[in-house]
Amino acid sequence: MKLRIDQKQLAEAAKRAHRRLPSNPLQPVLGGLLLETDGDSVTLSGFDYETSTRAILAADVLESGHVLVSGRLLADVAAAMPAGPVDLVVDNHEATLTAPGTTFTLPTMDRRDYPELPQAPEPAGAVDGDLLAAAVVHAAQASMPDKEAAGSLEGFRGVHVAADGDHLTVSASDRYRIVRHRIPWEPDGDVSGELLVPAANLAATVKQMAGGPVRVSFTSASLSVAALANDTLTVTSRTVATPFPNIDGFFPDPAKAVGWMRADADELLGAVKRAALVNDKEEQAIRLVFDRDQVTVTGGAEGSKGASRVDIEAADLDGFEAGYRPGFLGSLLAPIDGQVQVWFTTPNKPVLIKPVDDDTYRAVCMPVRLT
Repeated sequence: MKLRIDQKQLAEAAKRAHRRLPSNPLQPVLGGLLLETDGDSVTLSGFDYETSTRAILAADVLESGHVLVSGRLLADVAAAMPAGPVDLVVDNHEATLTAPGTTFTLPTMDRRDYPELPQAPEPAGAVDGDLLAAAVVHAAQASMPDKEAAGSLEGFRGVHVAADGDHLTVSASDRYRIVRHRIPWEPDGDVSGELLVPAANLAATVKQMAGGPVRVSFTSASLSVAALANDTLTVTSRTVATPFPNIDGFFPDPAKAVGWMRADADELLGAVKRAALVNDKEEQAIRLVFDRDQVTVTGGAEGSKGASRVDIEAADLDGFEAGYRPGFLGSLLAPIDGQVQVWFTTPNKPVLIKPVDDDTYRAVCMPVRLT
């Protein structure tokens, strides 16, 4: 195999692919990256049985072939080479990368030991990569940690993406929070489908895909993988085996609320963060106390204490008091621009959080019982 490729392009692709590989693979070949020529391009692939990446890079291919090398070494070497064209030559058991004044030789691995990469399902439609990244990265914060998501709770470790007409719903929950985003997309006809991918995995993928349209491939009956792709990169991910729980019934009904408040989301978020500064522990509750057209957000207990007042519009909340984990409440307020509306029932029941005049986002936050 012999080809010439741009150093920057190779370095960026190798860095992205290497980041998705395990740091301590069970098999040495799973720490490798596979380069295969295809006409006037080269495909750079990585796979660890959970996630596969395929990047298509433009290259001047002089001799076709393939090579499997250490992902860490390739990423480090490509980044260290001078800008400009890089020649890659594979001979016997070595891969040599050459640029003016610089030469690196890397040992190769046996291609026959490398697992077959999974095939991506057929795309179901396309979505704006920036919108998808914002929704998934935020939702991933509300997923259940892997160490807690065992047995029947395994479905909570993922971010769920489902087709709903001309929108995608992006949902996640750790049973203390529920997040749901709705983003527009362009389905290929009358499409129904869904995917449930481990939260950290999907968040890393959508960050790589941001900046342009992304094609979405849902899980099929015969494949336990889903895929996201753009013009130069395809990523497949093994899906979570347990279905995502049906959380629709856990969104409180605004008609059954005893009262509601409206406030500037940034001001309320700032008050939550300030109150949390004097808490001794991350899980320690902050307290919301309502008095006419203000809510006082307090934190701390014995010793250090802090309080901030926020002007609000409210209905039937005078004297209402409830507690919430500041990290949870703050994470649900963070994506809202402008006014937020929150519906309350009792201090021990979850609240519904939505932007005012915007149906693309809603969230639920469980309270903390106050002593």
